[in-house]
Amino acid sequence: MSDLPKTAMDTKARRDAVRARLDELGADALLVTKLVNVRYLTGFSGSNGQLIVGAEDVFFTDSRYEEQSRHQVPDCRREIFDSRSGWDRIAPELGAASKIGIEAHHMTVASAGRLRDALGDGRDLVETESVVEKQRLVKDAAEIERLRRACAIGDAGFTEILGRLREGMTEVELAAELEGAMRRAGSEGLSFDTIVAFGESAAEPHHEPTVRALRRGDVVKLDFGATFEGYHSDMTRTIAFGDPGDEMRAVYDAVRAGQQAGVEAVKEGATSGEVDAASRAPLKAAGYDYGHATGHGCGLEVHEAPTVRTSGADILAAGMTVTVEPGIYLPGLGGVRIEDLLAVTADGFDVLTTSPKELIVV
Repeated sequence: MSDLPKTAMDTKARRDAVRARLDELGADALLVTKLVNVRYLTGFSGSNGQLIVGAEDVFFTDSRYEEQSRHQVPDCRREIFDSRSGWDRIAPELGAASKIGIEAHHMTVASAGRLRDALGDGRDLVETESVVEKQRLVKDAAEIERLRRACAIGDAGFTEILGRLREGMTEVELAAELEGAMRRAGSEGLSFDTIVAFGESAAEPHHEPTVRALRRGDVVKLDFGATFEGYHSDMTRTIAFGDPGDEMRAVYDAVRAGQQAGVEAVKEGATSGEVDAASRAPLKAAGYDYGHATGHGCGLEVHEAPTVRTSGADILAAGMTVTVEPGIYLPGLGGVRIEDLLAVTADGFDVLTTSPKELIVV
């Protein structure tokens, strides 16, 4: 059991904030079907859950989660149903609501059609987009602490595998070592599929680990994340297995300068585009650039708003999180990316990932 508080803003307060927007949305109730949003509003971590936020909050799941939901969702009316009954079981619980908000960015057209059939005449679906996601943008203190714990697990995993690199091991083997190290440090699971890239493979921004064997002189790019109580970390470090040569050292220095410039640009009131521009400037001065965004938010999902990209207009606020992850990729030679996860604070930023960023040669 975690020693952290459930949340600084409890789940009922989160649902009340959604309820307060129903008139603005033109809906009598909001049907929440995206699981990560259900978790945010209730605390439920299972694989099947739906929530009505309206005159009454009603949570639905199947019999596999009856006991789990009893503990995790104590402050909603809970309905346990046979999942085969689908919308026919949920529709009657909407009570007098005639305008039902749905998460249009998540619900499929087929599901919406079946829901309309179950509701019958006299009721309409109201398409909404990212209502809960916008609320999730600013994290409370307990959420930031969970992210910090997830990052600490990732840091511990990285530290552990530094002593395990050996000539001839494969990318797949190192990925397994890193994932096991994070598990031993307390990770519930992976934020995403671990990226391990040796030598020329590091020129692929999202390389999938293979049986390519580690050789002296290779750079080793590691992009990985842990989870703690549902919250995701994300970190990239590039190290060298033996001397990587002058060109790759120069590339590393350029990325390191760009990454630090991006970190220092993170502050309340800055735009995501300003952070992106600050991170790219030292790379461009050295004759490089990269094709991907500079970063993204992290929370209950590993990729959340805001997106840190060229001309990004999102305005950073205290409590938001962003990654800063510039890279240089040279086909046939290798690549370097360095990434941290930061929380925006009232007076700047808090770097949640703490592993060293100077070039490590093992």
